[in-house]
Amino acid sequence: MNELANIQKNTMSSILGAGEKVCKSAVLDGIPERFAEFHRQGYIHIHDLEFYDKTYNCIGVSVSDLVKDTDIQVSTVLRRLYRGIVSLTNNQSGGIGFLDFDGDMAAYRMDESDEILTEAFRNFFEDLNIYSRKGCEKPYTTLNIGCRTSTKARRIAKAVLSAALEGNSEGKPFIFPNIVFKYSRAINGTESSPNYDIFQMALKGTASRMIPTYFNCDAPFNRNANPNKIGIMGCRTRVVADIHGNTTGLNRGNIACVTTNLVRLAIDSNHDFQVFLKKIGTLFEECKELLLHRFATLCKGTSPIFAIEKGLYLDSEKGREVALMHGTLSIGFIGLWDALSELLDTDFSDVDNLRMHHGKALAVLQVMRQKVDSFIEQSHMNFSLLASAAEATTGIFADRDFKEYGIQCKSAAKGFYTNSFHIPVDTSIRLFEKIQLEAPFHKLCNGGCISYVELDEQPCYNVGAIQKVVEFAMKNNCNYFGINFPLDQCNACGHFGRIGDTCSSCGSSDILRLRRVSGYLSEKRAFTKGKKRELNLRKASF
Repeated sequence: MNELANIQKNTMSSILGAGEKVCKSAVLDGIPERFAEFHRQGYIHIHDLEFYDKTYNCIGVSVSDLVKDTDIQVSTVLRRLYRGIVSLTNNQSGGIGFLDFDGDMAAYRMDESDEILTEAFRNFFEDLNIYSRKGCEKPYTTLNIGCRTSTKARRIAKAVLSAALEGNSEGKPFIFPNIVFKYSRAINGTESSPNYDIFQMALKGTASRMIPTYFNCDAPFNRNANPNKIGIMGCRTRVVADIHGNTTGLNRGNIACVTTNLVRLAIDSNHDFQVFLKKIGTLFEECKELLLHRFATLCKGTSPIFAIEKGLYLDSEKGREVALMHGTLSIGFIGLWDALSELLDTDFSDVDNLRMHHGKALAVLQVMRQKVDSFIEQSHMNFSLLASAAEATTGIFADRDFKEYGIQCKSAAKGFYTNSFHIPVDTSIRLFEKIQLEAPFHKLCNGGCISYVELDEQPCYNVGAIQKVVEFAMKNNCNYFGINFPLDQCNACGHFGRIGDTCSSCGSSDILRLRRVSGYLSEKRAFTKGKKRELNLRKASF
């Protein structure tokens, strides 16, 4: 089974898979034993274990970091940019975020017509969907747009959205790049704002392709930062505050992440909420020490770090340790509601029950955030709390816990744990209430988070409704927000919508079925085992 949906089964993936197992085993044998045991026992998951002493996770960059010459046409920029992305993605373990993509691209010559510009971006997106990362993955690339108002930047934003809406040469949706529309009421959120028309284009794309998603520049925890210097990296990572520098996500990123298994802690707490909170605090202390050990190991490592060698990281010229201190060390979590279900011996598929215990769920996050903030003061490092995507971990944790605890852990029996603070996927809930209930968690997850609503059908003819949902999420201070729905397309005739076993237009059973998994689109058949189980239980909001 895949550990990620973004992996093609080919010769390279089989060789890499074997090599990664050896590297991971060597790392676990080499780090302090207690850290290795926490990982082996399933209390934590050390992400990108094979890269432990080799490189960081993700980075936020400008186009000019990868393409220096400004006196060139956009089409040429994009060809060079793709080559730069391939080089960078093969020298780090995670995603690349262009935090001000429309502003960046406006620095280059733009003599092309709008049609040629759009076609240039379609070709660029086609390139990004080649398995050029490690020979078996597509580069995790995120383009943040929407807050630049110059004529050239507006043309770029429109071309990006048009290219995504048109799709590839077969008219199918692009998997990558992840496109994020940066919402700012003053810049694009009202009819009188300069980029309102681009917001409307973005909404049309969301209604048809699930892309873009929306980053909230107006949220209280984002509004004091320059909107052109923050955004999303990868599927949800947020890098803003820097204890060693300015408030920006540019030329820095997440160094490493570890995810905690809240469900296992809940089982060990024997239905005692206060014991559960204490166990979280104890495990977080261990996660802090692990991340500091990983940071120190990386700083002392002999493997070259591409971004520092090329001057892409802040203060690269001052050496590896000084540069990487600008990055974040993230402690993530999974299974908040599953953990409470075990603690309280209750079922949260009943929304009334969920409402009743919402305060307890919020209290858990407040304890975690307070703990993480204390680590910043103690270590003078950029610790953050991450609402983990947990694409593979959702099934790994559940399977391991079910093997050990059996039916004693009802949450594990279903074969997956619910991501981060997300309301359980099988809860019947109105979409606006789902947003309201999840929104308070966003301000606590300063390392990144996302909320979704799930729809039954593709809403391509109801852009106005999509606008109301997005605006509601923004007004409720969601940091990052997306809308999910079944995105099916017949490979034989091109018909799209929600398709059953066979196409209603031509009868073909050859159907492309795209769904969102952990922040990006993927074919349903490529989902990890745990995510497939989750997908089967997802209920649409109403």
